[in-house]
Amino acid sequence: MTSPANVGSFVVPGTTVDVNDDDSLGRGVIQASNGPVATVVGTLSRADGVLFVDQKTDPIREIEMGDIVIGEVNRINAKTAEIRILHVEGKPVRTLPASHLFADIFVAKIVDKFMPSPGDAMRKRDLIRAKIEQLEPMLRAECRSHDDLGIIQAMCPACGNELITSSDVADVNVVCERCDYVGFRALSNGFGHGFEIPSDSTISALNRDGERWSDASMTFISKDGERPYLSPLSDHRRGSVHATPKDVEKFLGSVHQGSGRRGGGGGGQRPRREMHDAKCTMCGVDTKLPFKPTPGVPARCSACKEKVDNGEATKEELAAEREVLNNARAKARETEGMKLFIGGIPYSATEEQITELFSPHGELKDVHLAMDKETGKSKGFAFVTFKSYKQGEVAIEALKGTKMDGRKLTIQESKPKGGGRQNNRGRGRRDRR
Repeated sequence: MTSPANVGSFVVPGTTVDVNDDDSLGRGVIQASNGPVATVVGTLSRADGVLFVDQKTDPIREIEMGDIVIGEVNRINAKTAEIRILHVEGKPVRTLPASHLFADIFVAKIVDKFMPSPGDAMRKRDLIRAKIEQLEPMLRAECRSHDDLGIIQAMCPACGNELITSSDVADVNVVCERCDYVGFRALSNGFGHGFEIPSDSTISALNRDGERWSDASMTFISKDGERPYLSPLSDHRRGSVHATPKDVEKFLGSVHQGSGRRGGGGGGQRPRREMHDAKCTMCGVDTKLPFKPTPGVPARCSACKEKVDNGEATKEELAAEREVLNNARAKARETEGMKLFIGGIPYSATEEQITELFSPHGELKDVHLAMDKETGKSKGFAFVTFKSYKQGEVAIEALKGTKMDGRKLTIQESKPKGGGRQNNRGRGRRDRR
């Protein structure tokens, strides 16, 4: 049990205080059920037999040149990162003036490595240790001058899980154990350790200071110098983040507004986006989304989306959502049916004969025999669509090795994307030779 505070001690509301028998209680001290306690912040004092709390506090403390601060990355701009200052190391906690709540870090002051954008070395909500190098007209900081400066904690921008260090891949030094996110951060030796930095820590060596980016990474650098796996906009383009960053939304808005060209005229107003009814894949509540839900793809309400973005979603909740998505995917596949490619068909065969061959194995949605538009003759292949995906699988197995007029048929699931149909056509022509 904590001992009661004596005269001269710093107290906060709820602190029990030591009272003499002949003391009376004055300002900021009351008699509670557990004894006398302070009700305000200040120094416990006694005068003329009265025990009270002196609320005189230090004036608002301004940040000084060379102070080491702990901040949270608040905004990523084109050439600067804005950090919200949370703490000044080595000094008592005091209220900061409004002008000293935020500081900017120029991209060249982040790490000893070519960086087109601060977003290549940090992300919003990352915690960073930095050194103040400018006071006026605004606070500026840097984290390049010492190995103990830099990012000390980072969360996965995709799933919110805490990132860990890795040296397995060139130009990558942090990975997520929960999802497949990889990236680069300007790491401090204190990454993963917070305020206490081990004297033997060499984590900052993962920054590979002074080294050029690998040839593989250089191929991904766009005209504006953004690397697809590092910058927020490019990450969104590649689909490696689940949510659309606000700066990306602004960019896309400028593209679609007016004439439809970035920076174009016209000044037309963007049309309201159509909202679609949906059921949240995480909590199950009915919600509305600005896109049409796709079976097997996360569709979250605003509360669940915010929970995932902030890294507050538990492993159990994410696992339950994955099960829901897998079930929806399987159900959709069954509903959509299966489209089969049939190759090696005799030129004399008709759609009625193909229907007669496949109909015993399930309900057919469509039978299409490919015909040459110029000659009106069969091309030797067809497409058969079953109403059920399972029926399609049964048909493939049952008709394996089937011949029609002495020709062996090629029967397989049609894959229109990625050149699957073209490959199927090729097989059909080879069968006819």
